[in-house]
Amino acid sequence: MHDQRFFDQVVWMIDSGAIDTAMPMLAGKLYGAYGHHEGWARTRHAYLGHPLRSIMMEDPYIARCVTKPRGYAGDAELIDVIYDRKLPDEVTPRGKRIFEHGIEFQASEGVRQRRNAAEQFVEVAYKQGKRILCLACGHFREGMPFAGQDIGNIQLVDQDPLSLEVVRQRFGASANCHEANVFNYLRGAIARGEKFDLVYTLGLTDYLDDRAMGLLHRMAKAVLAPGGEFILANFVPGHLAIGWMDAVMEWQLIYREPEDLARFAAAEGFNAKTWLDQTGAIAWSKMVAA
Repeated sequence: MHDQRFFDQVVWMIDSGAIDTAMPMLAGKLYGAYGHHEGWARTRHAYLGHPLRSIMMEDPYIARCVTKPRGYAGDAELIDVIYDRKLPDEVTPRGKRIFEHGIEFQASEGVRQRRNAAEQFVEVAYKQGKRILCLACGHFREGMPFAGQDIGNIQLVDQDPLSLEVVRQRFGASANCHEANVFNYLRGAIARGEKFDLVYTLGLTDYLDDRAMGLLHRMAKAVLAPGGEFILANFVPGHLAIGWMDAVMEWQLIYREPEDLARFAAAEGFNAKTWLDQTGAIAWSKMVAA
């Protein structure tokens, strides 16, 4: 009943034009409820059955995540929305106002800073002529500084053919795109004896359970050249939009702290540096084989 009344109040505030107050209040409520796991299922259920959910779906960012047109949350088109902060023309004024809040949350900014960080280390490796392997590449937005150049030293792997088509259109014939499950690609690369100086992934591990996470580390290590680096990023538990993402966006991730990433690295014999990004939403792990 308490949750129902709260969501009623949020709807009243939105209808009264107080969206700028209602959205942070809603995010705060969901953040606090998520931290009390015994009550979270009740709060989430109350939201999903409340008229507020239909209002929130006027935001195309939220609607795409909920409806999952590619079969999963966080597809490359959605990530581009986060990067560009750009809405389609056919959005309601109310949906636009809701969007303007969610797109600036800590988690969204973390995704933008994740790309910026990757852009820097990929550009350095590219200019040095290193062999690069990007796993779950999406639209490879971190590669934009060398769009139009020969990127033959980069292998781009994704299971989504639509994402890879965008990459081919943007980067041309030199783009080495592989439509494959990441693990299937790595098995093949190991069998072929391929080696890379840089292996990285930006959003993949948010969806991997611990067993798959360990396997990814083992397989990445097997394709690293001597002195090569394996870099990944993972959302952390407790970021301020965690309840919003879980309930409003229906976007569930597997969260890990920097120390969790350090343990995975150590278990496979990597020397690792782990850290938390400036937003406090994403942890990084940079590994070199010991």
